[in-house]
Amino acid sequence: MIGGGSLKQFLAHYFPVFMGTILLGCFSGSTLLVLAGATYWRALEPSTRTDYVGLGTLALVLILVLGNLLIARGRAWAIWWVAGYFLTCLAAVLPTFAYGPHPGVFIFAVLMPLLGLLLLNSKRHREMRGKLVEIRHQRELIIKSAKASRPRR
Repeated sequence: MIGGGSLKQFLAHYFPVFMGTILLGCFSGSTLLVLAGATYWRALEPSTRTDYVGLGTLALVLILVLGNLLIARGRAWAIWWVAGYFLTCLAAVLPTFAYGPHPGVFIFAVLMPLLGLLLLNSKRHREMRGKLVEIRHQRELIIKSAKASRPRR
């Protein structure tokens, strides 16, 4: 690993928190879509509702995966994609309370994005992002020096 550290130690320390945000993102998105199908889109024809849930799943997965991929590549600004994802899920779930959803599902749907935001703000996740940015800078320096030392033809 760049920087002299061990990949095994890095993964053992930071992989659980990284995967935790991904799993909480999956749960947040899925509970949002379940509640949206049961509340916002309940008057729609079942096939149309299924299409909306499918398109919503595609959009949410794309945002979550790209945000976490950019975080893993050391882009510090990508945290706002993932935080925005959790805030969007929370903002879309809260109004469903007016439709009277099952209390357990509603509490779970509110709790998941809040836990995701809490995990993003944890000390370990912030440390991981800092180290990933540092690794990206080191990687860029190595690429730059490799290009400079290459003879021109």
